[in-house]
Amino acid sequence: MFERLPPTQTLRAFEAAARLGNYTRAGEELNLTHSAISHQIRALEQRTGCKLFQRDGRQMVLTDSGRLLAEEVRQALHALDLALPLGKVARRHATQMLRVSVSPSFASAWLVPRLAAFHQQHPHINISLRSTHELSELDFSDADVAIWYGRAGDKNFRYQRLLDEVIFPVCSPAFAAAHPGIRPQDLPQYPLLRFAHTLGWAPWFVSAGVKHGEPQNGPIYDDPMHLLDAAAADQGIALARGCLAHNHLASGRVVRLFDIHAPARGNYFSVSPFDTGKADVINEFQDWLSAILAESTVQE
Repeated sequence: MFERLPPTQTLRAFEAAARLGNYTRAGEELNLTHSAISHQIRALEQRTGCKLFQRDGRQMVLTDSGRLLAEEVRQALHALDLALPLGKVARRHATQMLRVSVSPSFASAWLVPRLAAFHQQHPHINISLRSTHELSELDFSDADVAIWYGRAGDKNFRYQRLLDEVIFPVCSPAFAAAHPGIRPQDLPQYPLLRFAHTLGWAPWFVSAGVKHGEPQNGPIYDDPMHLLDAAAADQGIALARGCLAHNHLASGRVVRLFDIHAPARGNYFSVSPFDTGKADVINEFQDWLSAILAESTVQE
């Protein structure tokens, strides 16, 4: 009755290639080689009598026939997922690759030191970390999910807030010892380190009741981790994000000057496409991120 149906592996290879637009990435997702994906696609083309992809630079773009078939195959595979709960359980325990796009500062200051714990708790998920410097560089053909500091933006993507970030002043222990009794209103008299991409000091001054605008003098740093390193090196007082400052505070490289904090201008979000075949894996990763961020970041 069903002798004309192609193997399920062929359909999954086609669906992954159609969604990702790249045979190599489809292979990574399914733990297959590029040539194996290519072979499955050729077999499906021979079976259907239609050309399903055409090359456009480095991408494999669906033809009109391929686009129609991809939608039908996606729905059919989804129906199988619902009809075969045992298969869903098996896939949950099978090793899967999750490609995560993240800024270098968040990766080095927070995520990378904690990935061992994630792998221990989720041995069926292999994280492939991709460093991206700007949100505009984000390309979901090369990532399944991204972690971004900023504000929810493009409505074509799914945003999940991971952390309501706060900011507060920090300096080295030596700097604090050399200036005992310093008060919030005294800060404009000291070297204030600045971050190149935001006007960060003015909101904290408001929270602290200090009548002072954004500093016009002081070193400017393009990377938030360099800003923290400068404070640790006795160069002045930096306004730190709680998440990124956690390791510096825990190691004693910097100390908080006051208990006063202000909301940061952005928050941490997990960003992913709506149409993804890795929703379950992404949700597992996001749940872990939210829980561990809440436990390990400085909020007060």
